[in-house]
Amino acid sequence: MIRTGEQYMDALRAPREVYVGGERIEDVTTYAPFRKPIESYARLYDRKHDPEHQDVLSYVADDGERYDISFMVPKSKEDLKRKGRAFNNFSAASYGCLGRGPESMAALVAGLSESCDWFEQWGEGHGQKITDFCNHVRDNDLFVTHALGNPQSDRSKSSSEQDNPYLHLRMKEETPEGLIIRGAKQLATAAPFADEVLVFPNGRQFGPSDEAYAMCFAIPADTPGLKILCREPLITDDQLNVYDHPLSSRYEEIDALLVFDDVLVPWDRVFFHNNLFAANNMRFMTAVAAFSGHLSIHRAIVRSGLAVATAMALTESAGTNNFPNVGEIIGRITAMHKAAEALLFRCEEDPRVDENGTYYPNSDALTAHGLLFPDWYVATLEAIKRTGAAGLMLTPMAADFHGEAGDFAETYFAGVNGMIGSDRVQIGKLAWDLAGSPIGQRLAHYERFYIGEPMFVANFYSKLAQLDEGKNLLALVIAEGKECMETWTTSAGE
Repeated sequence: MIRTGEQYMDALRAPREVYVGGERIEDVTTYAPFRKPIESYARLYDRKHDPEHQDVLSYVADDGERYDISFMVPKSKEDLKRKGRAFNNFSAASYGCLGRGPESMAALVAGLSESCDWFEQWGEGHGQKITDFCNHVRDNDLFVTHALGNPQSDRSKSSSEQDNPYLHLRMKEETPEGLIIRGAKQLATAAPFADEVLVFPNGRQFGPSDEAYAMCFAIPADTPGLKILCREPLITDDQLNVYDHPLSSRYEEIDALLVFDDVLVPWDRVFFHNNLFAANNMRFMTAVAAFSGHLSIHRAIVRSGLAVATAMALTESAGTNNFPNVGEIIGRITAMHKAAEALLFRCEEDPRVDENGTYYPNSDALTAHGLLFPDWYVATLEAIKRTGAAGLMLTPMAADFHGEAGDFAETYFAGVNGMIGSDRVQIGKLAWDLAGSPIGQRLAHYERFYIGEPMFVANFYSKLAQLDEGKNLLALVIAEGKECMETWTTSAGE
């Protein structure tokens, strides 16, 4: 089935332990900093029922039921591109600002589903557990969050070497009912808004003595003993109108630390445990990263396009767009955006096909985008700041245009070619939300780290990137050099 926005919000009203500033939030749907993001997620659910978008965002499976297309495992290039069109549509609905919307983790869940055979090797029935969980999420159109990292305590020590053995999430004991676990995981984006929590390691986190920490499981977000400790909200109650805060007012994805206080994980939700190899290689040996990365590249490009267009609009509103120095700045960030689009094109036009006939986005293009885009995006935000200049620091509020000083605001903030002050200021508000606001800065930081520590990702890519043509040419040049040396030696001997 496909849930409505109202059904999604009703489910969030079930009791759960969510804390902000040391206080428990009894109903996340009524807490002011959460209300707008929840409404934004609800609109994504409703969008799948909209006749204009339904056939793009959903599909009818072999069982005759309609599901979110994010759950579909692509079996052709057209399937892959069809999912891409849906990911673009989902991303455009939030201007690329919801990195962990329901569709994001649905794409990841599709990667889990495709990898059930990989999980089966870690225990009889593990593959079926994965299948059952994925079907449960798909059939009920659930919102999943995940937690991948350990608390950044002493990063020079492994999990088992920490002073507190339960600082990082670990197994406390095995019981007939399941695992009892204690400790913490981060960084669970959108955790207060999710139905389910999926925990697994992101990359090679664990050393030789860390078996008790090496696990993968899923539980409902309202499981007893699970505590969701949220960071400080980046938006306040008086910043919730879309004129003054066009993005911040709606897309505050709360990040959280998940604390497991002797939580029982039933055996049917334990996908592996006490398994260092599985924990350290899950990311690299399953479809999880590729399937979720496919959505991420669409989301990033949507927001990048908005940012470049905003920079252009800023310069046009001020009449600086024909200045050569400004033109160079805009031209360079436009080129970066188009380069990102080119990588996306290769992702879908040159896919990888595995032995099961499953289509994956091109891994070289996907990883290259993940490594390059953060710097490109930061350069775009810097361009907004440079071209917006001092004007970004002086923008009146919506109320100023309706108060006693409204005429002054319209007069002195007007743009070129008859642009009224309230229209020009609106562009400036969007520019600041992207490049200068706390939400904008969080989004930029998110781009840099959401796929993992850039150093490790780059190191991994350096070993796996396909460079056959370059390597062949290198071998040819070296062979020609050796031939020259041999000829030289022979000639000298004569």
